[in-house]
Amino acid sequence: MNCSHSDRRDGLTLVEVVVGLVLMATVLVSSLLATGAHRRQHHFSNNKLVAVGIADDLLNQFLNSRDGIPPVAQGLIAARPQWSWRTQVVGAAAPAGVPMQVIRLEILGELGKPYASVEVVKKIQN
Repeated sequence: MNCSHSDRRDGLTLVEVVVGLVLMATVLVSSLLATGAHRRQHHFSNNKLVAVGIADDLLNQFLNSRDGIPPVAQGLIAARPQWSWRTQVVGAAAPAGVPMQVIRLEILGELGKPYASVEVVKKIQN
């Protein structure tokens, strides 16, 4: 019995179908992983942007107060109940004989994750 090429059925073999499904699954999984990473980064970036605004507002409040920025303090942020802020002294110097402190203000998110920080130089009051 001689099979000619014209007697052959048109279509895909099982191997071709499986290879196609594997390729589609790979593309789908890669897309889902990339989307998840993008969403996490977008959430972090938005939180960082909000934290910078909060730090700016706090600095304005501190600098407009009589005592200025407190060297060591902490508190909650009203607009974000799970966030907090803290200040701490991270350095000291006396350029030209004037004693100075370097104070860091940090905005901390959920689980104490720092979203923003700024360092301010403050003259030490005698």
